[in-house]
Amino acid sequence: MDNLLLPKDSTVSKKQLVQDKLVQLIKENKFSEGDKLPSERDLARLLNVSRNVLREAIITLAGFGAIEVRERQGIFVKKQDDFGITDNLQNLQALPSELVTYQMEARIIISVPAARMAAERRTEEDLKKLWECYENFINCPYQTKEEQMQNSRWEALLHYLVVEAAHNPVISRINESINSFVERNNILVHPDLISKTGWMEHIREQHKRIITAIEVKDPILAGDILKKHMLESIFLMEKSYPHITSRFSHPYWAL
Repeated sequence: MDNLLLPKDSTVSKKQLVQDKLVQLIKENKFSEGDKLPSERDLARLLNVSRNVLREAIITLAGFGAIEVRERQGIFVKKQDDFGITDNLQNLQALPSELVTYQMEARIIISVPAARMAAERRTEEDLKKLWECYENFINCPYQTKEEQMQNSRWEALLHYLVVEAAHNPVISRINESINSFVERNNILVHPDLISKTGWMEHIREQHKRIITAIEVKDPILAGDILKKHMLESIFLMEKSYPHITSRFSHPYWAL
């Protein structure tokens, strides 16, 4: 297989470039559904990146259901039709004003019950993915623009994995249709929100509590913390970004 050296000078993060290159390999039929990918060591050498960067890309694609990491077996192509998700994330345009509020409303309707189901249905593999994503989220710096974008992607993936842990394929498919909006929304508003005093520490603690509630199988607590987190985010966005948010009268907005 040809060496796929990544460009050294790019405004795109290395993780995104690795993710795109892995998708490209599979789309070009060098790997098919069910095929085993080369080892992490070989992929890192092939793409000329560190294994840490490679793992970030693998975790993201695994979170979207595109590949599967099997302990002691390796990395396998899972679902070819899911690779379109990554294209959507790159091609989204800026959100119109009311769409931010619409997607937040939809996320509450979908994510809160899903978090409760996740607390009842989660597997050890689900927990492993959630904690790995959480560690990447809390350890990701957010000083530069690129770091802020990467930090927002980790949080969007964390929310995605919570819904996936509910193990309801219909809910998962609905969630996939709005997940690209979630990441785009995060990229738009996170730089300002995380600059608020104590906000980053607060949401880190909230995410930790959500995963812990799922881990100990407490569905009420998992759903309540997630709803509180999302509503607090909405209220903060209303103050910071009144031009891209609209307030609706709806029982879901009540804490």
